Amino acid sequence: MRNSYIKDDQMGYWIILMIVFLLSCMNYYKPVTQNTSNPKSTSQVINSEAPRKYFILHQGTFNYAFQNIKVNDTAMTMSGNLSSVDNTHLKYINDKDSKFRYKKLSSDPREINVLNEVHIYTKNNTALDTSKLFTLPLDQITKIQVIEHDKSRSTTSYVLGGVGITLGAIAIAAVIVALTKSSCPFVGVYDGQQYIVQGELFGGAVNSKLERFDYMPLKASPVNGEIQLRIMNELKEKQYTNFADLIVIEHDSNTQACVGMDGNIYQVSNLVSPISAMLNNKMNVLDNIKQADSVSCHFDDTLSASSTNEITLTFLRRGEIKKAKLILNLKNSYWFDYLYGEFTRNFGDQYDKFQKKLIRQSTAQMIRWTNEQNIPLRISLITPKGLKEIAKLPTIGPLMNRQVVIPVELNAGPDEKIQITLSSGFMFWELDYAAIDFTDDKPVTASRIKPYYAVDQDGKDVLNQLTDDDGKYLSQPETGNYAILKYKLSRQPSPRKLYTVTFATRGYYEPIRQYTGKPNTAFLKKFREPGTMSDFSKSRYQFIINTQSIIALQVK
Repeated sequence: MRNSYIKDDQMGYWIILMIVFLLSCMNYYKPVTQNTSNPKSTSQVINSEAPRKYFILHQGTFNYAFQNIKVNDTAMTMSGNLSSVDNTHLKYINDKDSKFRYKKLSSDPREINVLNEVHIYTKNNTALDTSKLFTLPLDQITKIQVIEHDKSRSTTSYVLGGVGITLGAIAIAAVIVALTKSSCPFVGVYDGQQYIVQGELFGGAVNSKLERFDYMPLKASPVNGEIQLRIMNELKEKQYTNFADLIVIEHDSNTQACVGMDGNIYQVSNLVSPISAMLNNKMNVLDNIKQADSVSCHFDDTLSASSTNEITLTFLRRGEIKKAKLILNLKNSYWFDYLYGEFTRNFGDQYDKFQKKLIRQSTAQMIRWTNEQNIPLRISLITPKGLKEIAKLPTIGPLMNRQVVIPVELNAGPDEKIQITLSSGFMFWELDYAAIDFTDDKPVTASRIKPYYAVDQDGKDVLNQLTDDDGKYLSQPETGNYAILKYKLSRQPSPRKLYTVTFATRGYYEPIRQYTGKPNTAFLKKFREPGTMSDFSKSRYQFIINTQSIIALQVK
């Protein structure tokens, strides 16, 4: 029995080693060509990117940084200041072989800054005077490319089930998913050629008592006047989706519109980075969370006496503003997915009996247990009277980062700084980006669109199961089940407006496990105590690190 235990731990070590390899070595970016078919479309692209991106103008063989950009929608021109391109923004320009690879943990800022670039190409090939304000007619632009993280090539966001994956990583990714992934329905958006996975639904809702709403932001543009989605079961679980709506928000082109975890619509237009970010009040993690670049803070302080990790974010306050919005890009870690699997493995052949017993508990009891184990991300405001809890984020899965918006009621008074804490169990979450916004929410036009078409993998019409929040479910009990959903969206946004699309749904899933052997009762009883899952995470991690050292010495 002891030998088997060691083998399981060594297997766990190699799984984590493979994950680390995938997350650190195979990262790609891609130039995405935007719609510049007419000056109006070109203006919308520029306005949507100008507040947050670094613009580079290409005039044949000449390149310039294009800053302080303003678009004149009457004259259909853009103007701004030109200068030489900063050395930290030369990666794409110098990538002659078009490998489009970057190192997310590199100390070279060019490796990450490439993800913050917009490239404008013109018909001309002449040098420009950088001492004067430059005005460019929009009809002189031949192409605009926005540099984005390439999820379909990068193994940090590999795509399963025929959607596309880097061939060199397919075997190793399949092993990791089969052994560690215990998540929820995947959602893909059709781009005219393939379905691009954009995330997973209602993470952590592992039985009907935990069924919950979910609001997933989508990068979705109409193809032939409609938006087409695919809901997929790629794992060993049964999945149940109650309804599937799109929330389409029309808003000003210089703002972002977001549906919060509470279902309300928020607007952001001027994201303010924290002036400091400290892990457990001793580790500076500001560089990890200043940009949405997949360089994350992992809540992984191994030197702390506690297994609970806390990030303290400090922001400068704008006057006596009473309301703000916290913006986070984050996800759960694959480590937590692996860890939870190791926890359930200890139920052995009694796992199914445990699930039936669990479902007899109340929803409040199950939520209380997850809270006591520090599984949700607890967000709190530091006040003169202590911590004031703002929200608890439920798990959202490890597949890819999701942007969430959390409203914050600020303390009364002239305090110059705002301090917010994010608290979680050891390595349960990965925080990629954090900012605050003080934009007032203006009226927006929001439409809730229901699918007009829904067909499963066998060609069966399942529209009736997905139309309303009525207890009728799209049931996907087997790996490989999927459903194609279509939504009509033929109208273009009004002038100087953009659409933002959110997938609104509700549901749950049931993991399928076929463990053998007797349950480890002594081990499982420990999890009746608060914080045990976090303690288990830290000790398990340290065990694997020690095992790694022993294996390395034996190899030598």
